[in-house]
Amino acid sequence: MKVILKDGRRYTLRFDRGEELRGSLANFCNENQMKAGYFSGFGAVSEVTLMHYDLDTKKYLEKTFTEKMEIANLTGNVSWFEGKSYIHPHGIFSDTEMRAWAGHVKKMIIAATCELFLIQLDGEISREHSEEIGLNLMR
Repeated sequence: MKVILKDGRRYTLRFDRGEELRGSLANFCNENQMKAGYFSGFGAVSEVTLMHYDLDTKKYLEKTFTEKMEIANLTGNVSWFEGKSYIHPHGIFSDTEMRAWAGHVKKMIIAATCELFLIQLDGEISREHSEEIGLNLMR
C-alpha cells in the first residue's frame, strides 16, 4: 500500500497487485492509531471472499470468487476493538457478464490496483460484542 496524498486526516491510498487489502488497511490504521474513520474505493480484484450474516444462526455464510472482477464499490468504517483498529468493509463486485456480487468483505486480493479514500475522524468509535445479535456492535 502506498500513501499517494495525505491532507490533514484525509488519505488517498493505492493498493497494488497481489496485495490483500483488508490486512494492509488494518496495519496502516494500527500504525496511525486510527480509532474512528470511514473509507470508499474502487479498482479490481483477482479473488474476493464475501460474507452474509444469518441472524437466526448467528453465523456468516461465505462465498469465495477466484475470477478477476471490478470493484464497483467498496465502503466501510474503522473503529476500535480489543486494542486495535477494526476494519468493517462491504463491497459490490462485478464479473465479466456485468453481474454484481455483494456483501461483507472478509478477504480481497487486488488484481491491478485499488484506489481508496480514507477519512480519519477525531475521537474513538469502540465496539463491544452483543450476545443477542452475535456481532461486534458500535457503542
